[in-house]
Order: sequence, then structure tokens, then C-alpha cells
Amino acid sequence: AVQRAVPGAKLIEAGPDYVGLTDVADLVGVTRQNMRKLMAAHLDFPCPVHEGSSQVWHLESVLKWLAGRDGSYRIDRRLLEVAHIAMQCNLAKEAVRLEPTHRSRIRALVTA
Repeated sequence: AVQRAVPGAKLIEAGPDYVGLTDVADLVGVTRQNMRKLMAAHLDFPCPVHEGSSQVWHLESVLKWLAGRDGSYRIDRRLLEVAHIAMQCNLAKEAVRLEPTHRSRIRALVTA
């Protein structure tokens, strides 16, 4: 629909996908401090996509992790579905840029 309305439009980023802890806290209905405590206390908390002065996660990864907890968090299935589709779009967009000669080497690194 976007390309019909704006011919030549290019996907820059699909969202919601890349989020900080504050974004996740707002979506789930907890405080940022609560999310920070969860991240610090659990070794199985999803790895960020980017670490630095600001950390960023794929929203789907964090929502799935929260949903898998002891039932304390009610995650809206529609939000999870939209986050899944947005992440898949962003991953596909970036994968197109990957040089074929590096695909198998990188796959070996990330699946090990």
C-alpha cells in the first residue's frame, strides 16, 4: 500500500523492533527500573542488538522472554505478532547487504 501511495518508497526500518528498556517498560506496564533489574538479574535475558551508551534490543526477543517467565507478564499477542513481523522485515533488509562469500562463515559464528 505504501508503494502505491508513494512510488519509489524504500523501507528504512520497520517498527516496533529496535527498543530500549524504557520502551519495553512502557509497552508492558512496568517501570524502567524494573526492566533494568530483570536484565541484570537474569543471565538468560536476551542479548542486545547494540551495546554502548544506549543498549537496544529486538522487541520480539524481550517480549518472548517476558512471556516465558512465570506468568507475571501479560503480553498482548497482537503486539508480539507486529514485533515479530517488524523484526523479520529488518533482518531481511540487512541480510540482503551481506556478501555471499561471508554468509557461511558468519552463519557458523552465530549458530555455534
